Amino acid sequence: MSKTKQKYYVVWQGREPGIYLTWDECKAQVHGAEGARYKAFPTMDEARQAYEAGPPPIERKPKAIVNCQSSMVNDEIIQDAYAVDAACSGNPGMMEYRGVDVKSGIQLFHFGPIMATNNIGEFLAIVHALALQKQLGTAYPIYSDSRNALLWIKAHKCRTKLPLNDKTAKAHELIARAERWLDTNDYSEFKILKWHTDQWGEIPADFGRK
Repeated sequence: MSKTKQKYYVVWQGREPGIYLTWDECKAQVHGAEGARYKAFPTMDEARQAYEAGPPPIERKPKAIVNCQSSMVNDEIIQDAYAVDAACSGNPGMMEYRGVDVKSGIQLFHFGPIMATNNIGEFLAIVHALALQKQLGTAYPIYSDSRNALLWIKAHKCRTKLPLNDKTAKAHELIARAERWLDTNDYSEFKILKWHTDQWGEIPADFGRK
């Protein structure tokens, strides 16, 4: 079995800027930190040079290729891909989302529960998958079975009607962060695709609670 290649994580803005040797160490510095700036590099020399040079300028970047067509599709499922899904008990209710590897079914990330809606969870899950892959240096396609979430990603805007109150404050905080990420990152190399449940069955990330 081949070993995972070492990556070096530069944190320009976070709880404690520096260079970290693992994603877990980097995540501890940037997860939930306002305005966090970070990136993975393949060698320590590149990481040091990047850290000393400072973060690259923030620019509004092109959107990803978002395919939300729901008509008959003859395409086969792309195995080297991410699949995301959300589950919500009530609407709104306690929501959680996750991402899995399509080929293996291995869970790649999980978040929640928080008070939100299913559509919000689907939207956040796609952005989470994009952000994670940007840090890992991969660009696998991302499947979602939510047409609303795909449209929201395309618009760079979560068009939820969820009221803001003490219970939903965390969801609105995450939405704002996700929209900011979409506006300030180049993810045009990614394909975000509609999962066709009617032809392929439940999406691999499904929580199985239907």
